[in-house]
Amino acid sequence: MDQPDKRRKPLRITCACLPASIDDLDHNMATMKTALLEARPHKPDLVVFGEAFLTGFNGLNFNYSRDAMKALFIRGKEISQIRRWAADEGVAIGFGFHENDHGYLFSSYLVIDRQGDIKGHYRRVSEGWRIKGTGVEYKEGSEFITFKLNQTNITILVCGDFWEDHLLMPIIDRDVDTDLFLWPVHCDYPIDEWHESIREEYRERSQILAKPVLFYNNYIDQEDRAKGGAYLWHWGRELGALAYGEPGLLQVEV
Repeated sequence: MDQPDKRRKPLRITCACLPASIDDLDHNMATMKTALLEARPHKPDLVVFGEAFLTGFNGLNFNYSRDAMKALFIRGKEISQIRRWAADEGVAIGFGFHENDHGYLFSSYLVIDRQGDIKGHYRRVSEGWRIKGTGVEYKEGSEFITFKLNQTNITILVCGDFWEDHLLMPIIDRDVDTDLFLWPVHCDYPIDEWHESIREEYRERSQILAKPVLFYNNYIDQEDRAKGGAYLWHWGRELGALAYGEPGLLQVEV
């Protein structure tokens, strides 16, 4: 990777790929707390978790009356607790969750800074997070966002955002203004298939962008479910990796 811009201090990031649940909010809150404690010796600026990590990737079943109760409010108690953790630990936290905003449901991603304030609030733009034929209550965001954390400009892409060709130009347009793309996902590929071919497809996709791409996946301790994996790619070069199939933490600096 090219030397970091001397005008800004590099951002130290911990990617947390620890055993989570596909639908148990309390379990995932506990996993998040564990990850923050395990990351502490590394003194990260930011600890990140995968797509829909908090509520669980299968936290919704697309029965609206149920889903509206499962999805979280930005000002709800769970996210308020995470904001307190960020302030107490003095570390920024990024995580995916299913959001309820005045009855509309989104697949969202939040980055909370070390003071406990919301810095980035992104709603997935691509439609692949929900089944076809859902009602108007299930919605996507309208644009990609770039925000500053410490001295680093960050753009968030959630899973399938980066695989929709019609979204590539809006994403590439962000290349000029960002220092780093975060790419949280939930990928359920078999371990052998990931290592034989799928990993290479994701790495090659990252080469579309000029700035570094940090890919990180959920880890589910069930057969045939997401098995973690975190990678820092830049111009196709792999600058850091936590192998798919192994839970753990990846430390990178961008």
